[in-house]
Amino acid sequence: MAKVLLIAEHDGTHLNVSTSRALTCAAALGEVDVAVFGADTAGLGEQAAALDGAARVLRVERPENGTPLAAVLAPQVAALADAYDVVLAPSSTFGRDLLPRAAALAGCPQVSDIMEIVDARTFKRPTYAGNVIETVRVPEGI
Repeated sequence: MAKVLLIAEHDGTHLNVSTSRALTCAAALGEVDVAVFGADTAGLGEQAAALDGAARVLRVERPENGTPLAAVLAPQVAALADAYDVVLAPSSTFGRDLLPRAAALAGCPQVSDIMEIVDARTFKRPTYAGNVIETVRVPEGI
């Protein structure tokens, strides 16, 4: 079982529904910790803890996290990533902006828009506007 970190998406007050959907996906890989970045994350942390499948909630409170900018969050995500086998975020503008930056900083591969988990290193994702489903395998040792 993999140790998984899920980055929560929110508007500052409420978690985005895409976070719970991503948690359902993440649970297929292993135990999931949910990270909530923000300036005041108490209420968001409670919402994340209430999600089915969240093993633990990490609240990362810093004034600069009040506005979710990928350039600000990516170094923090990369620093947390060392303790995890997999880092996920919702497949939204937020996740698509954040994870490639964090992966580059962590020196690891990044797979976008996963729609199915085959195993811990193999995923299915749509390409060509969803007309083709490709299977992607992340090599061992990365």
